[in-house]
Amino acid sequence: MPLDLQALTARPVADCTADDVVAALTRAFEGYIVPLRFTPQAYERRFRSEDLDPYASRVWEKDGGPVGVLLLARRGWTSRVAGMGFAPEVRGQGLGRQALLETIREAKERRERTLLLEVFEQNTPAVRLYTGLGFQTMRRLVGYRREAVETVENPDPLVEIDPLDFARVAAREGEPGLPWMLRPETLSAISWPARAYRLGENAYGLIADPAAEKLVLTALVVPRELRRKGWGTRLLHALDAAFPGRPWSIPPIVPEDLAPGFFPGLGWGGWEINQLEMRLEL
Repeated sequence: MPLDLQALTARPVADCTADDVVAALTRAFEGYIVPLRFTPQAYERRFRSEDLDPYASRVWEKDGGPVGVLLLARRGWTSRVAGMGFAPEVRGQGLGRQALLETIREAKERRERTLLLEVFEQNTPAVRLYTGLGFQTMRRLVGYRREAVETVENPDPLVEIDPLDFARVAAREGEPGLPWMLRPETLSAISWPARAYRLGENAYGLIADPAAEKLVLTALVVPRELRRKGWGTRLLHALDAAFPGRPWSIPPIVPEDLAPGFFPGLGWGGWEINQLEMRLEL
């Protein structure tokens, strides 16, 4: 007999500890298309910046252990499914559909207008689920990566800046309508261990954690009047010199039509998988 959400014990994330949520995420994304690792600290840092609503988010338990989670972020009249999954032993029983239908109903009760999510395009069952519920694909999101290179000689000098100042530059100079993870509202809530840098007043970069073995470039901004003049390239070279001998990665959250030749032109390769940004009008 198919399992029903009512057969599980549901708790709002507001009633859970960070350890509880991490345990649920770990079970929910076991065997996922991309290996994911969660810690309470990383969970708190990430989802705080995404505007997670702990009262609209849920953890489901069965026989005293976590088996599912749905994290919902909210801004104004827009909600976003920031993460949803169920443990292997309860998958394939329609729980994801039930959870989304409940989320849609609650969003409508709040008089919200839009529900967003991102999904790996290669995750065919999930794409089929969302499409069946009326979600429309807005665009494809891609990522880039590059192995370590030799130190660049005579780099332009980098100046470290407050990550909040980086977010202000992104709000002023960034592209409109970016995905949730690249919007200035998200960037403005990013703090330690992230660090931000500028190259004069000509280019700006944000790194997730400079102490990491593999560096993640969270965002890069060049003021509009200075684009296509080499400042983005010079910034990347300066970052290479500041953090020599380490590989770089940009997660698949970048619209594929946003400067598509820039990173490949500098020797960065693409991720083997990509995401679809999807939207449901409520």
